[in-house]
Amino acid sequence: GTSDAAAMTSMVRLVVDGDKFCHMVKSRGFILSLIVALLSGGFSGMLYYYDSVLETKFIRKLVPTEVVFNVFITFVALVLGFRTAHALTRYTDAAMYLHKLSACWVGTASTLFAFCRASKAETESVDQFQQTLIRLISVVNALSLEALQGTSKSAHGKFRFEVLGLEDLDAATQGDIVQSEHRVEFVFQLVQQLCVDGMESGVLGVPAPILTRSFQEMGSALLTFHEAKKLALVQMPYAYILITATLLVSEAVCVPFMMALYTRGVWLSFFFSMAVTFFMWITNCVNESLDNPFTIESKALNPCDTQHDLNSQLLQLLAQRSSPSARTDPGDTTHGSPGSNKPECTYPDLLAHTRRLSLNTWDRRTRRSIEHCVEEAHPPDDTELAPPVRMCSNEDANHARAPPGGAAAAPAPRH
Repeated sequence: GTSDAAAMTSMVRLVVDGDKFCHMVKSRGFILSLIVALLSGGFSGMLYYYDSVLETKFIRKLVPTEVVFNVFITFVALVLGFRTAHALTRYTDAAMYLHKLSACWVGTASTLFAFCRASKAETESVDQFQQTLIRLISVVNALSLEALQGTSKSAHGKFRFEVLGLEDLDAATQGDIVQSEHRVEFVFQLVQQLCVDGMESGVLGVPAPILTRSFQEMGSALLTFHEAKKLALVQMPYAYILITATLLVSEAVCVPFMMALYTRGVWLSFFFSMAVTFFMWITNCVNESLDNPFTIESKALNPCDTQHDLNSQLLQLLAQRSSPSARTDPGDTTHGSPGSNKPECTYPDLLAHTRRLSLNTWDRRTRRSIEHCVEEAHPPDDTELAPPVRMCSNEDANHARAPPGGAAAAPAPRH
């Protein structure tokens, strides 16, 4: 059916992803697996030639029975299966922590921005609080993602994260962040101190028990970071890694004997030995790369996209802070609320008078209405020249800042 065709198309797109495929082929694990597989296949072909072509018939005297070999291969497959399940669990947990961390910080910023609407402080004080808040949140999330990549120097380098207006902070704060030993916790404390100072100055015009919600969200973000840090720093036990490596080396040596004994032809012996060895070794190498899914070497996650989305959401909060609250247009007036002179609206009345439509239809109608209003307000002029397009260099994009005052600019493009 249509769903099966769509699923097949999606699978084909994933398989033929040129960037990921090239990264996998160039990876250290793929090259190592291919070399070992070629050596194993060549060894198997040589054994077949001396045993069958030259008719020396020495392999059957050396190898154990078929049952022993099957038990050995089954044991190796079970060990690799356990290793794969462990790696996939780390990958799914890392993806969950990555998005949960961003969601906690966005929730914190959104709640604090909403509390500022009830502020009795001066406009400049509120603006200073909000501008500083989005910069600190962007910095602390970027520092968290940076710390999750580990301390080891990889040949593939590390991800580079964009931040909002880091250079707009005062020089003392920037220097303290750079010199601090635990940067994530340091900036986290700066955010909490900013909130407490905002509560004392009246910028956050809500009671203290309500403001507690923001501190709970910040605490959840820090807890999520440390849970994710467990995946980045805690590796598999060395004894288990050594056992797995020993089994794989034994497999690469034993399989050529069995393939030379039970296949027909030098090339068939070479191919089957190479295929079995390659897939077992590449599976283990992929599992090793997922020991820390946050690194650029694993090519499993893209934290840069998450950081970019966080910056976009923070800028959207900055642009939305002065917007009027949402309301509904007057509709059916035949019914009223409890206590009014009109008859009370019942549940069947709500079902009958509440308009419903699909989200796609609403989106299409609203966009069409906005475009129509824009055309009426700004009729096209054939003589007017289009404004020049400003090209943004990579250096400009890497130094994207949140705008001063209240106007929000578009976030820097992704690279």
